Amino acid sequence: MPLSNKLMQEPSRKRKTLPGAVLCRLLLPLVLLCLGAAHALADDADWRPVDPQNLLLIKTATGQAVVELNPQFAPNHVARMRALAQAHFYDGLSFYRLIDGFVAQGGRNEGPLPGWPALKNENDRPAKGLDFVPTGSPDLYAPEAGHAGGFAAARDPATGRAWLMHCVGTMAMARDTDPDTGDAEFYIVLGPGTRYLDRNLTIFGRVIDGMEHIQKLNRGKRAIHNGVIEDATKRSPILSIRLAADLPKNQRPAYEVMRTNSQAFENYKTAKRVRNEAFFYRHPPEVIEACNTQAPARRAAHGAHQSH
Repeated sequence: MPLSNKLMQEPSRKRKTLPGAVLCRLLLPLVLLCLGAAHALADDADWRPVDPQNLLLIKTATGQAVVELNPQFAPNHVARMRALAQAHFYDGLSFYRLIDGFVAQGGRNEGPLPGWPALKNENDRPAKGLDFVPTGSPDLYAPEAGHAGGFAAARDPATGRAWLMHCVGTMAMARDTDPDTGDAEFYIVLGPGTRYLDRNLTIFGRVIDGMEHIQKLNRGKRAIHNGVIEDATKRSPILSIRLAADLPKNQRPAYEVMRTNSQAFENYKTAKRVRNEAFFYRHPPEVIEACNTQAPARRAAHGAHQSH
């Protein structure tokens, strides 16, 4: 059940890019400065442990990606992913549709899925009761942007609804044209520019570690079969998908995410918003985007054995 071409057609555009080495030389010191400041200013109380029931471990040929599931926004989709992982459903399947800078889609491709009925969409939910923290900056796609539980989120005060955003690393459920036809086909966002999908497909998690392994997956071509890799031998395999909670405690990875209602997270956002380093002889506008300021995640300093 691939994502509908009508919903998922990526716009074609040409862009000029700097060589990778030049970009790294220019940007790496700034990235390290921001991330280092966030970690240095954060006490242990500013971090929350991720429930192992909400840690999805995706093993690829180059390493493991770790996804935090979000039952607060998509409880039924999270329950489905847990059940699929426990059934070893994805083992031996593949990432069969990849468009560079767009999405990596994985699962069984098309065909019936006996025993797993279609899910009703969970594209948004009531904003009431959420620990929503606004960015304070305008957003192109929503009346108000911010964060909830570490995830980039948006809300509309007029309707009282809130939803998660399509950011790099977002994991969501694919579907047909009918909004209530998701079942087991998932995708992970590879690049920016997918916010137009917000509230149209159900987001149920985000990659908090190992995104580099998702970025290394073999690509298809947008102009050929809309990114589907027809030659199955060239698809990147899904070696396994497991819940951390199902692993023995001595093999279970443990993660923590910075609390988005903490002063440490406010400091982190300020470091992103106020670029007054000597490098910037022209200061950028003091605005931030929720997708670029999702809560940092880290391996737990203490606890279970960490392994890939």
